[in-house]
Amino acid sequence: MNKDNLPAAQTTDIQEIKIQLTNQFVTFYYGKHFFGLPIDVVIEINRFLEITPVPLASDYVAGIVNLRGHILTAINLGLRIGLLSSFSQGENRTFFNIIMGNREEPMSLLVEKIGDVMTIPRDKIEPPPEILTGVDKKYVKFICKLPGQLLTILDWEALQNVN
Repeated sequence: MNKDNLPAAQTTDIQEIKIQLTNQFVTFYYGKHFFGLPIDVVIEINRFLEITPVPLASDYVAGIVNLRGHILTAINLGLRIGLLSSFSQGENRTFFNIIMGNREEPMSLLVEKIGDVMTIPRDKIEPPPEILTGVDKKYVKFICKLPGQLLTILDWEALQNVN
């Protein structure tokens, strides 16, 4: 058989298969914990936005931020998911703002440090274990065991739910 008669391999087909077998996550840190959100729910990341406190708001609501004329609720990730946090409303700390959710009603998630965008094979992504310590399990959608650390993939819809 003459190899000139064989069809050429399509590298785009191989790339499409690889994309279908992976998920991408924006990663970030809060304390020693390593978290991720699906890349398609992250709108943008900002270094610092001034937070205006909101009286009588839930303890996890740090306040509101003005993003180019749009008022967004700023959620302290640590307080929202049940991590012990030294953050208090009177403290003058800077956080990164992960603007997430849908474009009609985005919110700002306050995190301490931004990681990378990670592409993870779907077969490495697992449901959270029954016993999960340090984080309220209702906010955890999946976990991924990485070399030397655990990536906790958050449930963005649960984070946005005010109930």
